Amino acid sequence: MRYQLSLSILILLFIFACSSKKEETQKPLTEQQLRFEIYDSLVVDYLGNLYLADISEDGKTFLLIDQQTDTLFVTDSQGTIIYKFSKKGEGPGMYPQGRLGPPRFLNDEEIIIPSWKGFHLYFLPGDATRSFFPEFNPTTSLVNQYDNSLVTYQEKIYYPLEGRIANELGIDGREFQTKTKRVEALDLSSGKFTPVIPFPKTSKFSTGEKSFLNVNYKTTLASKDDSLYVAFRNEPVIYGYHFSQLDSPTTRYTIPFEEFIQKEPKDAEKFGAYEARDLYVGAINSFDRTEKNRFLIKYSRGLTDEEYQEIFALIEKDQDAGFEKMRQINTNGSILFDGKSVSSLIKKPKSLGFTYEFISEDEIWFSANFEETENDYSVIYKTRLVSN
Repeated sequence: MRYQLSLSILILLFIFACSSKKEETQKPLTEQQLRFEIYDSLVVDYLGNLYLADISEDGKTFLLIDQQTDTLFVTDSQGTIIYKFSKKGEGPGMYPQGRLGPPRFLNDEEIIIPSWKGFHLYFLPGDATRSFFPEFNPTTSLVNQYDNSLVTYQEKIYYPLEGRIANELGIDGREFQTKTKRVEALDLSSGKFTPVIPFPKTSKFSTGEKSFLNVNYKTTLASKDDSLYVAFRNEPVIYGYHFSQLDSPTTRYTIPFEEFIQKEPKDAEKFGAYEARDLYVGAINSFDRTEKNRFLIKYSRGLTDEEYQEIFALIEKDQDAGFEKMRQINTNGSILFDGKSVSSLIKKPKSLGFTYEFISEDEIWFSANFEETENDYSVIYKTRLVSN
């Protein structure tokens, strides 16, 4: 009898534990406090500031870059440097004028680098293999060398390369907004570039009546399986496309940010000259689609015109106080979005920097915070998302 009673208590405790775990996993994002938890690292014997650019599909090879020297490093999973090279410059096999984004693995043998003129491909040791240049002069409204918006799918590269209609319509304006396509698709077999992704009809930028600042519709890409996801910098929306149908989105996700400062358009044909305060707006800086069909989004709240004026007036008097106030008001960081609700800002240790390579919610690799660490070697931290 006593044995049966003890067994019954154990069963009840087990059921309660399982029930509690289920309730925890089902807790809405708005009620969760998420954080990046460090549980491993990659250590590279190199004195410098290395950023992680990509990881091979099998997880065994790492691609890193020293942004100061534009030197690329290929290492194994233990951090041993296998290859090291720099190709920025003039001449055969080099890419002039710098990169538009981080280098990526195209396959097991090649690395692809998006540059100002086009795409340059190299074998892992650094030997040039192929280059692809569009028939127009590429332009860009905003350069972020840490933004990974290069997507590959079935022997094609998708990238938000601008400039196709610049000779005809310039780089912004009311007519430009109705005719621009925000992404170039490169067929690696034929070398042909094809424009895709016009502004969706439901996008605020899809209008010929008002002109928006072109920096604020800078385009960011992500992908998962057979879907391409697109966001425009100053619009709190993510659009989902099937790769077989890139003229119009199949899904639309409105992100319910607590605050997201949006810049008003102008009635003029062209937006024209802009001031620094026009850039301090709500911004989707990058995002990833997770294996749980959620989005990990890195964003900035932005500043209103009044906040901008107040903060920069304070900066003229006291820089430290001004920038501290900006940090308090202009929320900046990462959140998780499930298609309906968003988490609060995800907390992270001070040792983590601002760039990361997303693999899954259980594998997110951060470069180090170089202001917090002074080592004679480089460290890349492996983290996962956990809920307190």
